[in-house]
Amino acid sequence: MRSRMAAVGIATAALAVAGATGLPATAAPSGASTADATSVYVVVLRPAPLATFAGNASFEATIPRDGARFDARRPAVAAYAARLDRLQEHVVAALGEPDVVYSYTTAIDGFAALLTPAQAQLAATQPAVASVQAARIDRLDGAPSAARSAASSFSLRPPEAAGRGVVIGVVDSGVWPENPSFAAPPLDRSSQRARYPGFTGHCEDSGEQWSPTLCNAKLIAARSYVEGFGADRVSAAEYLSPRDGSGHGSHVAATAAGDAGVDVRIDRQDFGRRTGAAPAAGLAVYKACWAAPDPADDGCSTADVLAAVDQAVHDGVDVLNYAASNPADPSDASDDPLERAFANAAAAGVFVATSAGDHGPQPGTLAHGAPWVTTVAAVAEPTFQGGVRLGSGDEIFGSMASDRPVRSARLVFGGDVPARGATNRAARLCEPGSLDAARVDNAIVLCERGATARVSKSAEVARAGGLAMILANTAPGATSADVHAVPTVHVDARSGAELRHYIATTSRPTASFDPAAVNPSAAAHIAAFSGRGPVIADNGAVLMPDVSAPGTNVVSAVAPPFNFGRLWDIYSGTSMAVPQVAGLAADVVSRHPDWSPAAIKSAIVTTARPIASGAGAFAAGAGAIDPARASDPGIVYDTGPRRWANTPSLSVGSLTGTATVTRHVTGVASAPETYTATVTGLPGVAARVTPSTLRVSPGSTERFRVILSAQRSAHYGDFVTGQLTWSGSLGHVATSPIVVRPESIAAPVDVRGFGAAGEASLRPTAGVTGTMRTRIVGPVAATPAPLLLTPGGFDPAAPDSSAATAQKLFYVPAHAVAARFATDLVAGGDTDLYVYRGQRLIAQASSPQAAEELTVRRPLPGLYTVYINAPELGPGNVVAARFTGWVLSSDSAFVPSGSGLAVNPPQAAVTGGEPVDLQLRWSGLDSSQRWLAAVRYRGSDAITYVTVN
Repeated sequence: MRSRMAAVGIATAALAVAGATGLPATAAPSGASTADATSVYVVVLRPAPLATFAGNASFEATIPRDGARFDARRPAVAAYAARLDRLQEHVVAALGEPDVVYSYTTAIDGFAALLTPAQAQLAATQPAVASVQAARIDRLDGAPSAARSAASSFSLRPPEAAGRGVVIGVVDSGVWPENPSFAAPPLDRSSQRARYPGFTGHCEDSGEQWSPTLCNAKLIAARSYVEGFGADRVSAAEYLSPRDGSGHGSHVAATAAGDAGVDVRIDRQDFGRRTGAAPAAGLAVYKACWAAPDPADDGCSTADVLAAVDQAVHDGVDVLNYAASNPADPSDASDDPLERAFANAAAAGVFVATSAGDHGPQPGTLAHGAPWVTTVAAVAEPTFQGGVRLGSGDEIFGSMASDRPVRSARLVFGGDVPARGATNRAARLCEPGSLDAARVDNAIVLCERGATARVSKSAEVARAGGLAMILANTAPGATSADVHAVPTVHVDARSGAELRHYIATTSRPTASFDPAAVNPSAAAHIAAFSGRGPVIADNGAVLMPDVSAPGTNVVSAVAPPFNFGRLWDIYSGTSMAVPQVAGLAADVVSRHPDWSPAAIKSAIVTTARPIASGAGAFAAGAGAIDPARASDPGIVYDTGPRRWANTPSLSVGSLTGTATVTRHVTGVASAPETYTATVTGLPGVAARVTPSTLRVSPGSTERFRVILSAQRSAHYGDFVTGQLTWSGSLGHVATSPIVVRPESIAAPVDVRGFGAAGEASLRPTAGVTGTMRTRIVGPVAATPAPLLLTPGGFDPAAPDSSAATAQKLFYVPAHAVAARFATDLVAGGDTDLYVYRGQRLIAQASSPQAAEELTVRRPLPGLYTVYINAPELGPGNVVAARFTGWVLSSDSAFVPSGSGLAVNPPQAAVTGGEPVDLQLRWSGLDSSQRWLAAVRYRGSDAITYVTVN
């Protein structure tokens, strides 16, 4: 097996082969079918990886001792790693010796390999395999992009000792080592061992414009991983080495742990002195994110990211920073290999900071919602402001990076001054070559946002001789303070409309710029682009961003190649917020090296300060980080290495009647302290804390319960938020967000029956005392279709029917309740289901079990294609199966009079929190068909699906 590092894995339940999102399949040879094409897949094995292995009768434990880094030099590590390698080799041999890209043994146990769809399906059936997933491409969350929202800047300025002796691992796009933010004397191996005992990472030996001598006492390790992304897909301007081309990784690394007091100038403008969040910490950079020829293809293959995370944990980092996500396929912590690798890293004592994603502001756009990571939202603060004073005397505020005032001058709209041959549209957008220099000379130009990069618009104004630019949004959204070719104020859409009206109705419109102007109504808030919850996990818990940090208009180090030759620039995104939390965590680690990642997360969360968000805790989490308080929280919500139920936030995703949440806190203050509980917020929900007073001594652990009860005034089906605050007698205050969704009904998802006539019990639980009313949608009949399939491959990225794959079409009308598809095996090996709406894969059921069933709730209208595949599991006979598909809508016709399905009684008196006995009865159903219906409950989104065979 070809491997670039020692790596590691997880023990989870057997999982299905995931859809091939991200990487395209490798082109098949001429004459070969797409079933023969290969893609990079990540195969996770069941045994525990090195980071979490607790030992057994044959091998010593390799999990780090409490408070210590993972130590790759221990003899037990080599012995157990050899065992993992042998098992991986056995699985690879069973797959026909495919090309292995990486072997992982530290943060996850498994490998990445080039597999055909048939090989991937075969891998999922191996007894040692926990999951098989196609590698996807994550996108970095933040950049100086025309599509990026922004609004301000912030830089933490902790003491220069912050983070001393701590190593922050940054998995990103590399580093520009010559930047002054990374300046430091050389660091030999003996000095590194003394300063960072147990850290074994090193600098990559070679690569494009790279030498191991580029590492020093600040940049103590650097590696690169490209096999998953593909070196042939990398931009010619990129570097096949740890050297950063895009600047994103350098920006993140310097924000987290850049040197203290570095003088920053951008295009002759002084931006003062900048300091990383933990300037005394060491940086270990792992380049796993790459620039492609087309920026739309930039990103981080999860195969490479897993290799980087695996190596970082193996090296012994204390803190890990990852600021990328996939908007089309948000990570599901229950089966995503990367999220599970983060879980193992945290169990091994590594604090993991991740981004909330840049896919907001819609609800449910949160990335990285697992409890073992600390997910960070982006705060927009009212800095880098500027004012536009019109000739009429009116003043408009916006974002402005330049410190140069602009005297009163002519104000023109770009769309009114097009160059010869240019369209009005191109001129209003100030596209290159679109403005008439004769009419723009010495004028301030109003340009509209869109089509081209923001900075290219100011470049066009400068080319045409313009004095300055006003950049106006044309739709709701944030504004950005970029470094432009001419002084620029970026204003919102409403102000843009006012400016266009002023120009159109004034004979001699003029304007001037004041970079010292401050908008009196501006306040810190969660940036519009920041991803937000809720995310509902399989266990029903509600996950959200943990905290927020400044993430707009952040000044930090970059790489010159992709940044106009600059060493520093202004970036926005949740990527810019994450390293501030990673740096803060490093500072806490340096002060409290014996604290677990859970305790560090708790300290940061419970000391956060409130911030306006517009979406409560789902946007801001506990609030904005407070570095001054995080290292002394008084109490922490700590957990064991594999148990994450004791989170510092409290959530109930479905409150029916009454629920009890139990937590425990551990004293970390220097003296005993008495804490008193108060609960605020939670409209419509009563909360009682018992005991309401805790006496907590240093090192002691005290338990408490929060009893939540829905009231008649509750808005059922809606989330409400509040806070639990423990106030200590010595001045410590620990505040936890609470999120609750009262439900009027909790009902079973599925009820199954048999025969032309019959009955079944239905026991929903009411959330409130009153009357429960039900109604039936359907039933609708479907005739099972017989299938004979010859086992073979199926490529989800290029679906097609074949001897191995049947294809069925379904039309889904508007307002459909559900679409359900199922297979029953008659003879043979296995069947899998893949459901597409148009060309997009929206659902699949591809477990190792022979029969499959999946339900698409509230499907969007359109034409759906279902593929039923008999996967190739080795030598086998033809698979005989039956397929059934239903589309259930409010217009679904009932069966003839005298037959059908009903709930008895259709309405019943209920008591909140108590189950109620209802009876489902059906008669006159054609037993040659299969029937599907749905029970709806008035005033609730709950649905019970009823299947009768």
